[in-house]
Formats: sequence, structure tokens, C-alpha cells
Amino acid sequence: MKKKLVRGLVIGGVVWVLVVVLYKTHVFQTLEWQSWDLRLRLFSDSAEASEDIVLFLVDQQSLDVYEKEMGLSWPWPRQMYSALIRYCMRGEAKALVLDFVLSEGSIYGVEDDRDLAETMDKSGNVFLPFFLSKHETETTEDVLASLGRFSMDPSQVPSDYLHPMKSASLPLDILFHSAHGAGNAGFPPDRDSIYRRIPLVFGLDSLVLPALPLALVNDVGEDRDLSDIPLDRSGKMIIRYYGPTGTYDSFSIAAIINSFARMEEGRAPQIAPEAFKDKIIIVGASAPGLLDLRPTPFSAVCPGAEIQATVIDNLLEGDFIRLPSTAFVFLWIAFLALLCGIVTTLITKMWKIVGVGVLFFALPAALSVISFLKGFWMELVGPEVAVLLSFVAANVLNYGFEGRERRFLKSIFRHYLSPDVIERIIADPSLLRLGGERREITSFFSDVAGFTSISESLSPEDLVQLLNAYLSEMTEIILDLGGTLDKYEGDAIIAFWNAPLDYDDHAARACLAALRCQKRLQELNPEFQDRFGHPLKMRIGINSGPAVVGNMGSQRRFDYTAMGDTINLASRLEGAGKQYRVSILIGEFTYDLAKESVVAREVDIIRVVGKEKPVRVYELIGEKGQVADDDLERINSFHEALKLYRDQKWDGALNLFQRYEDDTLAGMYIERTKLLKDNPPGADWTGVFDLTKK
Repeated sequence: MKKKLVRGLVIGGVVWVLVVVLYKTHVFQTLEWQSWDLRLRLFSDSAEASEDIVLFLVDQQSLDVYEKEMGLSWPWPRQMYSALIRYCMRGEAKALVLDFVLSEGSIYGVEDDRDLAETMDKSGNVFLPFFLSKHETETTEDVLASLGRFSMDPSQVPSDYLHPMKSASLPLDILFHSAHGAGNAGFPPDRDSIYRRIPLVFGLDSLVLPALPLALVNDVGEDRDLSDIPLDRSGKMIIRYYGPTGTYDSFSIAAIINSFARMEEGRAPQIAPEAFKDKIIIVGASAPGLLDLRPTPFSAVCPGAEIQATVIDNLLEGDFIRLPSTAFVFLWIAFLALLCGIVTTLITKMWKIVGVGVLFFALPAALSVISFLKGFWMELVGPEVAVLLSFVAANVLNYGFEGRERRFLKSIFRHYLSPDVIERIIADPSLLRLGGERREITSFFSDVAGFTSISESLSPEDLVQLLNAYLSEMTEIILDLGGTLDKYEGDAIIAFWNAPLDYDDHAARACLAALRCQKRLQELNPEFQDRFGHPLKMRIGINSGPAVVGNMGSQRRFDYTAMGDTINLASRLEGAGKQYRVSILIGEFTYDLAKESVVAREVDIIRVVGKEKPVRVYELIGEKGQVADDDLERINSFHEALKLYRDQKWDGALNLFQRYEDDTLAGMYIERTKLLKDNPPGADWTGVFDLTKK
């Protein structure tokens, strides 16, 4: 046990170090991202998304409608956006984000740009994106001056939130000056091209600039204390998606512009602007040709505007994903690696190994799900790899260290012990140490009648074949009924029940084994007669009681055996069967234990050689429910005769015994009764018969 414990600790420790190294080198990163995506898809609830954020999308239908009906190809005139803004002004929307690149002048002329700028000024709640880059290009003073209006207070920004940038691309100057707010809309996806995280604050020269969602939230809500926004280990905020594309209410931009045109004409709008009162509106593109579709954990294509909407929602609601500390993750991995290594090393049963494997693989998954529901991203892949490596390593080493021993023990003992006993020895090799324990057992002795004369008539080869065939068949029955084979002594079989495995019905098992052995021998005798010229007749003695059971011998050679008076009496009963002319003789205690399962008849009260205390013995007849009624009647009649015999009513006893002269035991009692009738034993006679032979 101690060696296994140490081995399990070593396995867990080595696995922990290996997994930590792999973790630090980001080997698990892509798999971990994919596992996070799966958690989002399984457990996110789109109903949690805010209803106060809506999308106006330039979809393919909008492009087709305006191209066919008005001949307007993309990019549209800026007046289209002006109409959109005026529509939102009528509906008293809280804020409007034009998530488009408006860095070039309108192809419809300067007046088109000026009209949009004037409309933005009147609205006073339009946000525009700019784009920051890490590519080294010249940044002019004019660009820095334009961005300065949207810069944050550097003293309010912790250093780990700041992402340095090297250049900027701004909207058209006239439009940028009319914007109420602006922020960086450009950020890279993860290495697998999925958008899961967003940096919130950027540094350009001496400026500290917000991401577009942060700029809007700081304007329409309370200024966010950045230190309250949890970041991952790269300084980015994890985006908590609530569902797939379409989670936020979206409207075709053609329907919105058409509604404004109808209101201008005095007609009822298709969609009333009042539906967007106090809403945050993000105008973006969903048409494939406009190249603003991004992959998310839910969807291969998602409008960039919807990603921005999700981040805005997270910031407004304070609904963030947090990461546990690295120390906690490493401790969790260590716990799993060590515990899995130890437990797997200590167990040997296959069903237990499978159960432990399922349990340990389920633990990281369960914690990751619970953590997700509590707003944490608990690492899944690293802990699962730790469990896998510990589980596999422990089983491989178990096989290497103990598999050879198990196979050796099974190959050696399969001829002597039942599979259950072998498994117990394998599970607890201490059973093979020298020493014994006192316990109640049932001892079984069998012998072939007249085997000496049979052996003298056969060649050595035939004798070996006969003996092997006989012993194999009988032993198989004994082992199948849970018996432990003690030894063979020539043709004799010595076995016992209730050690090392516990059987409450050990006496019944031994009796059933004796009956089945006799039945099987009768089936084999025609074959033995044909092959060897001799049928076999077997006598069996069975006795139950206390004995010392264990490994007896020396350190170099020992046997698992049983010792004590119980075993000696079983041997005497086997020998007594010859005198009483019965094939199976069992002791009184055995009968008391097994009488609910077997049918037996009392034979005599005997005192064996070397013992003072007499014992009542029985002939085993058959299994309960399988003995014919005629035989049961004969047994009852025999018991009546036996009572008359012990009461010294010789004539009555003779009369009953003589009804069954074909019964060898009754025949013996006829002889004994006649002898006692002629020579009465006296009034103090107890009916005990003293055996003179072992």
C-alpha cells in the first residue's frame, strides 16, 4: 500500500509539472478557446441580451432595393445617413453609432458630406469609429489634435489596460469634428480568427484612447472605473456573448429609410421611430459584399456591429467574465493530477478503474460549467489533460508493476482456486504471507474406494490419465461452488469453504459440491470403464466448525491450508463412510447449517479414534426439492427404526430395517441389531458406536 501511495504521488507530481510547462507555453490555448466556445453555445441565454440595444443593418436586400429602384450603388450618398439620423432624432434615440469607414469624401460632392456633418451636429449623439494600428506610419499633428478631443485621462487608466498603437486612420475631418463621440473600432481576433476578446484602452503617442464601446458607455452611462472591468492575462476584456447572430433586434436599413421618406411625405411610417426611444442604435453592415462579417464562438459570420453591441451590453450591465488566478489554476491541476494518480494506482478492479476515470474526467468539466454560470472562465483543457495523463500513467505502471504478478498468480493458482479467490489474493497479496486466522469453515475430504488395487492393474500412463480426468472434473465442481482446493493426496481431494472468501452458506455449498461430484462421477463411469476397465466409486466426508486457515510453511515454500479438529473429523467421516457403506457422510454441525438446502438421514452417533466426544453423523441424500417422495418416506421409516434401535426395542427395529434389505446401511443395522439382541448392552447403553479405524 505504501509503495503504491508513493508511486501515485510521483505520477501526479510529474504530470503536474509537465502540464504546467505545457500550459505556460500555450500548447492548450486553441483547445481551451474551443472549449469556451462550446460552453457559450451550451449555456448562454439570449434572453439576457439587452432590449435597449438595436441594430440597423445594410443587408443584401437594402443594397438590391436601392440599386434597382434608384440606381444607387455602394457606397451610398451621405444623405442616406442623414435621413437615418433625422429618423432617430424623431424617435429620441439615446445614441447612434455609425459603424462605417467614412475616411473618404463622398463621390456625390462636398455638399453631401456637409449635409451629414450638419445633421450630426443637430443630433448631438452620433458616434463614429476610428481605427488604430500597430503598423508604423507617420502620424501627423493634425491627427493627434483631432483625436485629442476623445482622449481619456491617463491617470485614470491602469497600465495593464493600455495597448500601445503606432498609427491611426480617422473619418473625414468634417465628419469627425461633428461626431459627439468616437472610439477605436479595430481589434484583432484570436489566433484561430475568432473574436472572443477586446482591448478597451489604447495608447497613441501621448494620447489614451477608448475602444468604441467604452467611449459610448462612458457617455450614455456612468463612467466605467476601469479597475472594475476584469481582464484576461493579455489585458483584454472577454466578450460575454449571449447567443448567435440575431440575438439583438435588427432592422433592415431600407425599411428605416423608407419609413423616414414616408413621414416626410406625410404618410405613416413602415416602422414608427418611437419604437427606438432611449435605445442605443448601431448602424452596420450584414451584406456579405461589404466585408464586415466576423466569426464568433456562435457563428461563422456575424456583423461587426453585433459584436460591438455585445461589448456595449457587457459594459453597461457590468456583466463580465472573470479569470481565476494562475495560482488557483495550478493548484487545481495539482489536486487533480495527484488525486487521480494516487486513487488510480491504489485500485485494481476494472469496474472501479472505469468509475474512477469517469469521475475524474467529469470533475474539471463540472467545475468549468459551474464557473461559467457564476461568470468565470475556469480552465478546462489543462485539468483534463492532467487527469488523462495521470490516469493513463497510473494504469500503465499498474500493468507494468502488477500485471506480470497478476498474470503469474492467475496462471499458477487457477488450477487450485476459484477466480474470486484469485482476485482477492491479487487485490490483497498480504494473504500470501505466513500466518493464519481462526474462522468457521466447512471441510471436504474425498477418496476413491479401492484405488490401490485399481492402480496396480493399470500402466503408469493410464493411471495418470485416469487420475487427471477424475481430479479435473471433481475440482471444477468444487471451484465453481466457491471452494478452495487445499491439496491432492494421491486420489484424495481436500478442500474447504469460507476461506479466504466469506460465504454465509459455506456448509450448503460443500454439500451441493459433494452431491454434484457423485452425480458427475456416475456420468463419467461408463467412459472410465471403456477406457481404463474400471469405474470409480468415491467416498466423501464433510464437517463444519472452527479452524485455523492461512499460509503454513516456510518463507520459501508454503501452502494456503486449514488446520484443526474440524478438518481431522472430516477426514475421519470420509473413512467412516466405508464402514457405514454410504458415499457421503456429514457431521452434525454441517447438517444443522445446510438442512434448509439438502436432504439427509441420520446414520449414527459415533466416537472417532482419538476423540472422547461423540458426534452425530448423517448420510447426504440429495438437494431439497429433488428427492422423490418414496425416498423421503424410506428416510422417515429408517429414522423410526433407528429410534427403536436406540430404545433397545430390537424386534421393532428389525421389523422396520428388514423392509429395506436392499439398503446397505439398513443391512448393516440388521446385523448390528441381531448381535445386540443376542447380547444386550445393558441399561446404561447410549447408542454411541466407537470407531476402531481412522
